[in-house]
Amino acid sequence: MGPIQATIKRILADKILLGLVLAGFLIISVGAFFTQDDDTKSASNKPSHPVAPVTATAPTAPAAPPPLTLEAPLAADFVKWWMTCSMDFQPSTATKSHQEANKWITPDALKTFQANYWSPEIERGVTTGQIVAQFQPSSVQPEAINPDGSVVVSANGVLAVQANGTPLTQQFAADFLVKKEKEGLRIEGVYNRNLAAAAPSGSAPASY
Repeated sequence: MGPIQATIKRILADKILLGLVLAGFLIISVGAFFTQDDDTKSASNKPSHPVAPVTATAPTAPAAPPPLTLEAPLAADFVKWWMTCSMDFQPSTATKSHQEANKWITPDALKTFQANYWSPEIERGVTTGQIVAQFQPSSVQPEAINPDGSVVVSANGVLAVQANGTPLTQQFAADFLVKKEKEGLRIEGVYNRNLAAAAPSGSAPASY
């Protein structure tokens, strides 16, 4: 084989080698392209879930329950019934009647009532017969309805008392504050209008 043929053979061999190299490089490039394209498609096909922003809210205090409504005539009827127990001065029934009345009045209001109309001295005098007393109501009626639903009921009458043979007639004038609770009606305040009228100027009479 001459020099020309050897040169041609070497050139052909180089071309084949060069073609193989170019073909391999092309295969690698195409594979990388498709791999990158598949990754892009996979990323674009993933569903997106937007995350809502979390905001902190301060807890709200529960609303106060509305006051229980009380009809004025019912409050007046309640005071009428309550006074049949609280103004009982009969020796045989007074103690039991007052015990029943005490169930329907608040402790503070009870103290005011007992200080004015049923002190331990009066109770002892009535139950032993040393004091004879009788109460005669003349009017019991509602006077005002307060924003909290309570009702002011005025009561008037005459209290006749006889102690150690000496008769005494006293006008009875008082206001009662009646409120409706879940358990029922309650007297929450007692105001002796007789003491208010007789009190010296500047002094504080018994009140609600």
